[in-house]
Amino acid sequence: MPAPRFSPYYRWLEEILREDIAHGVYKPGDALPTEHELMRRYNLSSTTVRRAVRDLVIEGWIYRTAGKGTFVKRAKLEERLARLTSFAEEMQSRHITPQFKLIRAEQAIPPYDVRQALKLAPTQNAYLIERIQIANGEPIAVARGYWCCDIGERLAQHDLNRVPLYEIVENDLHTPLVEADESISAASADADLARKLGIARNAPLLVRRRVTYTNEMRPIEHTTTFYRSDQYEYKIRLARRGI
Repeated sequence: MPAPRFSPYYRWLEEILREDIAHGVYKPGDALPTEHELMRRYNLSSTTVRRAVRDLVIEGWIYRTAGKGTFVKRAKLEERLARLTSFAEEMQSRHITPQFKLIRAEQAIPPYDVRQALKLAPTQNAYLIERIQIANGEPIAVARGYWCCDIGERLAQHDLNRVPLYEIVENDLHTPLVEADESISAASADADLARKLGIARNAPLLVRRRVTYTNEMRPIEHTTTFYRSDQYEYKIRLARRGI
C-alpha cells in the first residue's frame, strides 16, 4: 500500500475517493466499490473504511441507499445572483432542458404580504400559478407565484406544463421584466412540499421570495420558490471597491 498522505488512514482514503470523483473515475450516479472491496483494495480495516465513507456522506460527495449501495451524488445546480433570470434560463445555460408540472392556476386571495408587495387593494384577487420545476428528471423546486390578474389570466391561456413564464410575459404579452427584489431564507419541508418534491418531511429547503417589476417599477409577480437544498445552491461574488 502506498504511504498515506494523511494520518489517520481514513483521511487518506477520503482524499483518494474525492480525487477519483473529481476526475470522473466515479461519475454522478455511479456506485462506489463496496466496503469490502475498499478494504481489500487498500488493505484497510472495516472501521477505517466506514469512517471515510461516513465522512464523505456528511460532506455531500456520496449517498447511501439501503440494500443497494453507496453512490456518487449529482452536483448541485447553482444559480449566481448577478442578474434577473428564470429557472428555465438558468437550466438552459447549463444545457439542461427544464421541465414543469402545473399544480394549479387560478384566481386566489393573496396573503397580506403579497397584497402589499403587489400594491393590491384589500378586495383584489391575484392569480396564483404553482408549478413543480424539474431538471435531469428530478423535481428541484416548487414555485408558488402570485401575479397581477391581468397578467396571470393571460399566462394561464398557455401550456404551463411546458412554457417558461418569463418567456411568455416578455415575448407574447410584450411586458418587459426590468428588475426584482429578492430574499433568501431557510425552511423545512411540510407534508405538502415533501410529497411534491419527493423528499422527507422536515427536510431542509432554500426559500427564495421574489417581487418582479415591469416598467415604471410596477410590481407584477410575487413568487416564493422552495428549493431542495440537496439539489440547489446559490452563489454570489462580492467585490469591495478599491481592492
